[in-house]
Order: sequence, then structure tokens, then C-alpha cells
Amino acid sequence: MPLRSAACGFLLLCLCACSAGTPPASADFSATSSSRATIAESTATVTFTPEPTPAPRDRPLYKIEASLDTRLSPGVNGETMSLSVREQVTYTNHSAETIPDLVLQFEPARRKALFALQSLSANRASQTAPASTENGQLRIPLDAPLAPGESVSLRLEYRRSITQENSLLGWNSYQIVLGNWYAFFPPYREGKGWLAYAPGKVGEYLNFPYADFDIRLDIQGDSTYLVAASGVPEKEETPWHFRFTGRSFALALTTQTLFTRTAGDVEILGFARPQNAVQGDFMTGIAARAVEIFTERYGAYPHPRLTVLESELPDGMEFDGLVFLNPDLFPYYAGDGADYLTAITAHETAHEWWYGRVGNDQAIDPWLDEAFAVYSELLFYERAYPSHVKWWWWNRVDRYASNQCVDMHIYQFTGFRDYVDTVYLRGARMLHAVRTRMGNPAFEESLRELQSEGLGRIITAADVFRIFQSRSAVPLSSIWDEYLCMPPPHG
Repeated sequence: MPLRSAACGFLLLCLCACSAGTPPASADFSATSSSRATIAESTATVTFTPEPTPAPRDRPLYKIEASLDTRLSPGVNGETMSLSVREQVTYTNHSAETIPDLVLQFEPARRKALFALQSLSANRASQTAPASTENGQLRIPLDAPLAPGESVSLRLEYRRSITQENSLLGWNSYQIVLGNWYAFFPPYREGKGWLAYAPGKVGEYLNFPYADFDIRLDIQGDSTYLVAASGVPEKEETPWHFRFTGRSFALALTTQTLFTRTAGDVEILGFARPQNAVQGDFMTGIAARAVEIFTERYGAYPHPRLTVLESELPDGMEFDGLVFLNPDLFPYYAGDGADYLTAITAHETAHEWWYGRVGNDQAIDPWLDEAFAVYSELLFYERAYPSHVKWWWWNRVDRYASNQCVDMHIYQFTGFRDYVDTVYLRGARMLHAVRTRMGNPAFEESLRELQSEGLGRIITAADVFRIFQSRSAVPLSSIWDEYLCMPPPHG
């Protein structure tokens, strides 16, 4: 979504990419078959594989071999690159419920004209019920429900054409983006099932549990690209080899100029086109300063590297260890911190804590990362640019009014302006009211406790209410009542 003119205000503000739609509902890939079930709307089949049950794991494991051919081929959607993926996933049921079927988010399959599923196998797949790839999800019925503590393994192979477009799977003249490019398990919540959703008209709808990644990437064709990724590649290994533990794993191949900083032991990489070198260098420095400030206030950044890239994706977009910022932010650059490039860089960096370290249901509880990320901008300004705190309050928050409930889910909004004003900005006002009521020391202790207790987890609003109230000497209920549709019960 394009940015509005400065005269109308900076309307998109921070931000994760918008989507349209309606609410929902290195491995050996050889397979032994004993029965087959047709995959809906696909020529591939799901194959039952009578292999030993994998050992339980603390987190899902994704072992992926990918080949990206950057050489262009003509197609009905214009010239395309080609991505080939072989993926093996191991999943353990850590809930107290039995799980009747597997559900994975599978964004490459959402564009059927560009996608081909070539093989799919699972050691617990049903021998009679069909699997399906519809609406960006892969559903695999099991031969018997997956009991608590049991594990399952599946393998799939697919191809995806990468078209010239500014999207999470697209390329342009200076960058190739591979955002949500693999199949992954959403979190499973007892009493609700898989937290798997369809896109809404605004906001994020994908949810990511912490996982382990073992990824090998072979690049064919143009060898001039620099590789930016969520993780740091293994040294002296070809193809590129990444081992990573985190919320998600994204990649970008780029011909941009590289900038570097450090924040303690963390390496900060920035990428921007040569014509935006001044802004790119500044952006990299702001990301480094934000890592320092948020590490002090929330806890350690969990990875050895953070990469920030200029990208044509709308506004800003965070992945674990990798942040994208739109070049439309760069004209706001003033050089002294009183600009949207500074604020949004701090915001997206804050998502490495509020999304990365601590996850949430982004479709149903978007305020649990977005309101905290906006308020993190204030904490950044208080430390890095205290003279601009008043500028921040007016330009980022106070000029945009909303009286709607902060805890509305993404499907309750039809416009991005209302969504941002409510979830992001009124959410920041709510957190400031909590801070004022309980006092700054107790407030910051609560933030650190949320980060410590929520590390690697999916938190809920109940966690926030409990932790803040436990450290507050005075009741907070009147604030929750004022700002939320579903405040905690009194008493």
C-alpha cells in the first residue's frame, strides 16, 4: 500500500504488510509407499510412509534444501525465476490434547498458477482420507490422532515461480525476496486447535511458534547477489547453509550497498541502493542503537546478527533477524532523529522482541505485538533522542484519534487507517496510562518479566494482565476497562 503525502499525514505508520481476504477458518526425500490419497486440486499424492516414529523435539524442526534459479524464463505472468524446495518437518505434540490432523501454513501454494506440489509423504498420514492444499494451507488427516508427547514427520517437494512484483515472494531490479516461502506449523492452542487463519483486509494473520531450521540454499544463475538472511551462514559451506532457532526464517538476495554496525556482540547489517546511501547508513545506525536500548530494557537480542534492508515491500515488515523498510520512508529523513525513518526503524527493530522473542496470535490479538512495538519507539526516543519525545507523541500518536477497542482482531477492521489508529496508536496510549498509573520502575520490570516468561512462547492478553497487575501497587482494572472490549474480570 503506498504512503500518503506528508500533507495528509504519514498514514501507514509502522507496519506490517496488509493483505486482502476473509477470515477462516538436508534430508533424504525418497519415500516408501504403501497407500495413496489424492491431494485436492493437485496432481501430487500424499504417501503413507511406514517409518519409525521420530523422537520427541522441544520445537518443530525444518530441514530444507532449496534451489533458486535467478535466470529469467518467460511465462504467462511475465518473466519468472524458479524456486525448488525439498522440505522435511518433524513435529511433536506438546499440548494436552490429541490432534486429529496436521495443518501447515503454506503461502507458496496460495498462487496456484505459480505453484506445483510434486510430492508429499508422512509417516502418520491417513490411508483413506485425502489431504488438501487450499487457501494457503496444507491439511493432512492422520491415521490416528497424534497423542500428547507423540511426534510425526512429513516430507514435501514443490516448485514456485517467482514473478517480478513487490511481495514476500517476488523480485525487482535490485532484490529478490523470499519471505514466507516454506510450509510451517502454526501454534496449536488447547481448546482452539491450530492458530491458522486466512488473510484479512488489514494486518498480519500468520502465527509462528519458535522452531529449529537447518537450511541449505543453492543459487543458480547470477552470482553477483549478496545474501541477507534471518540467520548467519555456516562458514566456508557451499551451498549456503544456515542453522537457526527462532520465529521465522526469511531470505533476500540483493545488489544493494552494504553498511555495518555493532551493538554489543550483535552484528548489524544494513542494505540500501547507492542513491539512498546516506539514509541506508543512518538506518543501520538507528537499528544498532535500538538493539542496544531494547537489550537493556527487555533482555538480550537472541541472535548474533540483525539485518535491515531497503525493500519495496509496503512500509515495514519484520521477520526474525531480518527487517524490511520501504524507500518511501527515506524522504522523511532529517538526520536528527525527528523523522519517520528513525521511528519506523526503531519500531521494526522492536518487533525482534515483540514478535521474535515473544510471540502472539497476530490475527486475534494484534495489540500484543503492535501496541508494544509502538510504545517501544517512545522508550527508544526517551533514551536516544529525549529532546524529540514531544515530536514523537504528536507526529506518531496524538494526531490520530480513535475510540475503538484496542483488543479488536484484524477481521473487525475494513480500513488500514482505523486499524493502525486503534491497535497501534490507541494501544500505545493505553500502555502509557498503565505506566503512569503503576510507575516507571514497576512498568519496566513488567516488560522484562513478559519478555523473560514469554521467550519462545505465544503469550495471551491474560499473561499481560497478570504480570502488570502483579507488579502494580494499585489496581489497573479501570484502564483495561477504558481501552479494551475484553478486559480481565474484576477481583
